[in-house]
Amino acid sequence: MTDSELLDIRDLTVTYRRGRRRPPVVANDAISLYIGRGETLGVVGESGSGKSTLGDAVLGFAPVTSGSIRFEGEELVGASASRRRELTRDIQVVFQNPYASLNPAKPIGDTLREPLLAHGLARGADARARVAHWLGVVGLPPDVAQRHPPEFSGGQRQRIAIARALMLEPKLIVCDEAVSALDLSIQAQILNLLLDLQQRLGVSYLFITHDMAVVEHMSTRIAVMHHGRIVEHGPAARIVQAPLDEYTRSLLEAAPSPDPEIQNRRRRERTAL
Repeated sequence: MTDSELLDIRDLTVTYRRGRRRPPVVANDAISLYIGRGETLGVVGESGSGKSTLGDAVLGFAPVTSGSIRFEGEELVGASASRRRELTRDIQVVFQNPYASLNPAKPIGDTLREPLLAHGLARGADARARVAHWLGVVGLPPDVAQRHPPEFSGGQRQRIAIARALMLEPKLIVCDEAVSALDLSIQAQILNLLLDLQQRLGVSYLFITHDMAVVEHMSTRIAVMHHGRIVEHGPAARIVQAPLDEYTRSLLEAAPSPDPEIQNRRRRERTAL
């Protein structure tokens, strides 16, 4: 692992048992990937490809059967629950459904203060000031801290979820289908916000999605997953412009483009192969 690498995944396998008489499901099969500091690794694939399991393994939510996950050189596989809680200062997550990830009974300010209190980083006026700061960073006024999640639109709730992820100023954020539940126009706003935050803060993203157009827009590098395996991995421009794997080409053809000439070219290129 080099100094420029933040996360290093080697031969990661995650297997789920299904009882005595049924064979286990191999959700991740010998996955090897890395994420550099300040970059985005996009992981793309259809539902059931194993991409969310990969994110869960990094977060400590999925049981690892074998392999290694090293964060800044520290092995995470087998880390204690207390160490995992400590690591939430550096590794955070933004989920697909912002409403489900926010407690509807709590004011937004209380939810955002929770990680600060849990890690003993701020209380009282200092904590409220930090909440106001990060709400402003994601484009929301500070007075929304007194309101509850049902009062916000889906896009606003996802901005709040991003603010919560930023409260501890992490080095890595796992974005698991973070815009798939949003309208296209709101998707673009949230994606551009994430890119702006990366430029300002230097945060790295593990960006998980089923959408090739989204992953192309966001990623430094792209890993394509199919049936639990990485079938293609490389710089985003190369993956999109010259895919090597048939499955990658099928994802690109299925990705909608506002330019009909681009869509027709993709179909012609695939037919010629």
